[in-house]
Amino acid sequence: MGSASSRYILTEVPKYATPVAEARGDSCKTYDYVIVGGGTAGCVLASRLSEDPKVTVLLLEAGKSHKGILPSRIPLSFTKLLNSEFDWKFSTTPQKKLDGRRIAWARGRVLGGSSTINAVIYHRCAPEDYDAWEKQGATGWGYETMKRLFLKAEKYLPEAHSTVGPSHHGDSGPWKVRGVPLAPASEMIVQACENAGVRRLPDFNTDEGTLGVSAFTAFIDEKSERSSAATAYLHPGVLQRPNLTVAVSITTERILFTFDADGTPRATGMVVSTADGAPKYQVRAAKEVIVCAGAIGSPQLLLASGIGPAAHLAEKDVIPLRDVPMVGENLLAHFSPGAMLFRMKPGTTWDYLYSPTSTVVGLLRWLVFGTGPLSTIGGQVGVFVRSDDPRLRSPSRGPIADRSSGPKAPDIELATAPMTVIARGTVKPPPGTHGITMGPILLKPQSKGRIRLQSANIWDPPLIDPNYLATESDMNLALECMRITMRIARSEPIASKLDLSNPPTKPVFDEFWPTYQDPDTVSDEDLKTWLRKWGTTAWHPTSTVKMGASPATSAVDTELRVHGVHGLRVVDASVFPDQVSGHPCAAVIAVAERAAELISMSTS
Repeated sequence: MGSASSRYILTEVPKYATPVAEARGDSCKTYDYVIVGGGTAGCVLASRLSEDPKVTVLLLEAGKSHKGILPSRIPLSFTKLLNSEFDWKFSTTPQKKLDGRRIAWARGRVLGGSSTINAVIYHRCAPEDYDAWEKQGATGWGYETMKRLFLKAEKYLPEAHSTVGPSHHGDSGPWKVRGVPLAPASEMIVQACENAGVRRLPDFNTDEGTLGVSAFTAFIDEKSERSSAATAYLHPGVLQRPNLTVAVSITTERILFTFDADGTPRATGMVVSTADGAPKYQVRAAKEVIVCAGAIGSPQLLLASGIGPAAHLAEKDVIPLRDVPMVGENLLAHFSPGAMLFRMKPGTTWDYLYSPTSTVVGLLRWLVFGTGPLSTIGGQVGVFVRSDDPRLRSPSRGPIADRSSGPKAPDIELATAPMTVIARGTVKPPPGTHGITMGPILLKPQSKGRIRLQSANIWDPPLIDPNYLATESDMNLALECMRITMRIARSEPIASKLDLSNPPTKPVFDEFWPTYQDPDTVSDEDLKTWLRKWGTTAWHPTSTVKMGASPATSAVDTELRVHGVHGLRVVDASVFPDQVSGHPCAAVIAVAERAAELISMSTS
């Protein structure tokens, strides 16, 4: 099947584009819709728009095909994709509150985008997140609309071990979702949360919301393989459509425009190339250009094409075609004070998987039977709480602004793993190490950053400044987040399994430092010292081409059309009016499903 479908994914540019020198009049290859970015949203749009045999669609992806990438197929192996050829390998500007460190930001550079390299977690986030979008001006994007789209996209696969009820899930969509079996250490984490006062939920993805602790569902298919946007929406039957062209290893350098009679710019195509300085080609869009390059790539491409804050464009020697002040602004990103590792007594965790023998046995078990640890995900259990929960909050905490979407929506997540995870799993722990990992995450920080051009050359990475911990409230939320994590780790049955046999004689702010800290007595200064060293991204950047009603406060309208520009839409996490309180992959797919409906309606 792989080879049959692979021949429909093009790498030879002349097959779908025209050399710039020859792109005159009707000689330029033309499609009704050209989609820039074959990531999570782009795959959905290419599939849905090409359902209409009367239109032609071209999908352009800068990275390679998703075919044949074994670590992507294996649900537990996503960390092997970080800092690989399938990762854009972005990094932030130096962060003042993190000792001037640059933080690595992984984003998928492959067909399927981040859905091909991420942690495989299916999470709709809090219903109130989407009702808050509507309140901020995104009319038609409330929870009831998003719920319909979640169900439209999903094909839930009931599992014997799962507590998830099929009544809350879709059964006929292309995107396969299922429950996952829990490791013993993950079940201990659930019980410890319950004993700390966190309610246990059977399923995060219901109308009741996400406050509580539960096993995650994951986008995994019947063969225990990742069901990415590429595998789900660009299956062989879709790739063989004569009106769909999918091209990889091609970068869009800039969007091309003409001007309507009233002076409004209209997107008509783009210039593409395989490398900086390589021959340039052109393609034309008869109806629309749809940018799906993600929360980093989409604003960068718009800016490099002359759409954005006029002053910044002039500063970078880009001719401003339309002054859209909010392009690149309002960068929102989840922040983690750091993965907190807790030493455990032997026999309770999955650290044995780091041994070469166990790795081979696990791989064979997955390949032959589709079972074993490799068939599940590392982040098996999620914990979503509010920082103002009286059962968890610290009596002496500093003031924290309530940025949550509502009283049933969380502002803190604890992402957990039943094993020791150092440096995102890219570093093996020392032999004999046993531990669990609990990563506290700020879901709704106040701090906002921005995306800016480093230069007018699209091949130069953009300047990414998330502006972490810029407010006192965010710092207080980070400290509270850490204390809650420690409090749960000090609850049974984890507490009696902690290995406290060899505490350091003086403060050693390493990954295992949290093991030995009492959440009620550890000082704020020690917590700040630790997070300045280990604080990092929890990924999930959004809102850099924000959706809304007014050009003064947003970059695209509620139909995802760029303000003041014709024939140009943006469809990805960059259009979120606000950050969601969880893992956004399902939300991105739902946004793309909605965009396909809007585009089809506008055409008809």
